[in-house]
Amino acid sequence: MPDWVESLRGVILLVVWAVLVLRISAIWRAPQRPVWVVLLVLATGSLMIQAPVGRWLDSTTGVAKAGELSVALVALTDFAAVWWFAVALHMAGHSTPAWLRRAPAVSAATMAVLAVVFFVITPAPDRFGAQAHGWWAGYAVAWITFGLLTAVGAGALFWRHGITMRSPVLRLSMLALAVGTTAELPYLAIRAVRWFTEAPPTLALVGFWCSFTRFVLVALGCSLAALEPLRKAALFWYRRQRLYGLWMLLRQATPELVVIAPRSRVSDVLTLSNTWEQLHQRVIDIRDSITFLHDGWASPQLLREAAQRAAGLGHRDRERLLAAACWIEATRRDALAGAAKLHHELDKDLLPEVHASESTVHREIRHLLRLHRALRTRTVQAFADTVQHRPPATAAP
Repeated sequence: MPDWVESLRGVILLVVWAVLVLRISAIWRAPQRPVWVVLLVLATGSLMIQAPVGRWLDSTTGVAKAGELSVALVALTDFAAVWWFAVALHMAGHSTPAWLRRAPAVSAATMAVLAVVFFVITPAPDRFGAQAHGWWAGYAVAWITFGLLTAVGAGALFWRHGITMRSPVLRLSMLALAVGTTAELPYLAIRAVRWFTEAPPTLALVGFWCSFTRFVLVALGCSLAALEPLRKAALFWYRRQRLYGLWMLLRQATPELVVIAPRSRVSDVLTLSNTWEQLHQRVIDIRDSITFLHDGWASPQLLREAAQRAAGLGHRDRERLLAAACWIEATRRDALAGAAKLHHELDKDLLPEVHASESTVHREIRHLLRLHRALRTRTVQAFADTVQHRPPATAAP
C-alpha cells in the first residue's frame, strides 16, 4: 500500500473520534444509546487499523499477527453492531421476529470463535496473507460469508427506512448509513478475489477506498441525526425573527395583553433557548392581538367596507387577506389613538386562519407574513386613512 494510505487511516481516526465526542450525550438517552455504541466500536476499529498499534500488539504479546487478529475481531464487532443498530431502528416501528433480533450477536459470536480457531490452527506465515492457503482458506470463506450477511442485513434495513423518512436530515442520515454499509459489498468481493486469485495490486487500492467510504459514511450517518434538533431550533428561531415586525406592531396597539414587556430586537435575536415554545408563543400573541382588535374596535360597517375594498383585487384568498389587513389596520389605529371600544357582536369570517400544531404552524406563519406585507400596501393604508366606520359623536345639548 502507498504511504498516503496510512495518512488516510489517520483521517479516519480523526473523523470517527470527533463524531464519537460529538455524540457523547447519547450515552444518557436510551433511544440514542445504540448510535453511540456503534460509534464506539467504529472508533475502536479506526484506532486498531493504525500501523503502530498493530506493531505494538505483536511485540507486546509475542504472537505473530496478533495485531491483525485484533483488527479482525474489532471489525466483526463493528459489522455486527451496525446490523444490530439497523435492527433496533426497525424494531421501533415494526414487529421483528426473534431470530432477526438475535442474528447480529449470534453471527458475531460465531465468527469470533471461527476467527480464533483458524488463527490458532493456521501456521503463522499463512495468517492474514495476501492469498488464503491451507486452513486460512476456511477463515476466508467464513469471513466473506459473515461480511455479506451483515452488510446485506443492515443495508436492506437502512435503504428501506432511508427512502421513506420524512425529515430531510434523518433521511440523509439513513441514506449515508445505507451507502456506507453497501460499500462493504464491493470491498468483500475484492477481498475474495485477492484471497483466491492473482489479483492486480490496484485492486487492493479500490478495496481500501471502499473501506474508507464505509468508515466515513457510517460515522457521518450516525452523527447527522444529532444535527436534526439543531436544524429545527435554527428554523424556529428564524421564523420567530421574521414575525418580529408584525408582532411588535400589534403588541404596541394592544398593551392590555402584554404581561411581560416586549424584548428589544437585539435581545430577541440573542434569545436562543426554547425556540419552538418562543415561536409558538409569538404566533399566539399575534393571534390574540388581532382577536382583541376585532372584538374591541371592529364594526359590521368596517368589515363590509373592508371586504368591498378588497373585492376584485385578485384570487379569493388574496381578497380575504386584503380585507383582513384593511380592518386590522383601521382598528390598530383606533386602538393607538385611544378610541372607545365598540364591542359589536361580529362574524369571525375575516379573522386569520388558525393552525395550532408544529406540523401546520409553517402554513400559519406564511399567512401572517403575507398579512404583514399587506398591512404596508398603499391599498390598505389608503383604506385606513379614509374609512369612516365609527358612529358620529353625539352633539352637546
